[in-house]
Amino acid sequence: MAERIWLDRLEATRPYQWLRLQMNKGLVDFLVQAVLAGRSRMRLAEVACGSGFAAHLLAQRPEVGLSIAADLNLEDYTQANIPGFAASFLLTDLFHPALQPGSLDLVWNSSSIEEIDNPQAAVTSMAALAKPGGFVFVGVPSRGGLAGLLRLLPSARTRAWLGRVYSRAELRGLLAGAGLQPVRETAYLFGTFIGLLAQKPGN
Repeated sequence: MAERIWLDRLEATRPYQWLRLQMNKGLVDFLVQAVLAGRSRMRLAEVACGSGFAAHLLAQRPEVGLSIAADLNLEDYTQANIPGFAASFLLTDLFHPALQPGSLDLVWNSSSIEEIDNPQAAVTSMAALAKPGGFVFVGVPSRGGLAGLLRLLPSARTRAWLGRVYSRAELRGLLAGAGLQPVRETAYLFGTFIGLLAQKPGN
């Protein structure tokens, strides 16, 4: 229990928060280049969003008409207390979302799928929200990066805090299992995370 408390306290430190900020900024840059560039009035949702900071950043982009930050609880969002929060926060369950199926240009998540008991069902639910021709992005801890090394530690609490780790092939399989077609891969936060952008078949 003491170890879990230490890990939770680590998340509240300035260096950890700075790293998370850099990760969010890097992800936003990737999504802008890979999806948003040259488009307008895009409708986006960051599901299982935690604080929703990246959704907040995307809401300020000129290409975006609507940026939704969606989560099952308000804890991380409330603790973050982001000044002038620009996204629309929606309190909803990823598996039964209060969003219209097939209505979004981009549905995305980083650093949450690895903690969900049924990741395939979670990604399938994300895919259902994307419109035909729309995009889904999932970012997870990389088996080949720092998270993979930390998973080798003997502590069960540390492994539980990290969640699952994925290889690139496993991540591709997860999105393919939801009927999505891979478009572009990325690695971020010094290779700690890998991400895959995929497209829903359609227009």
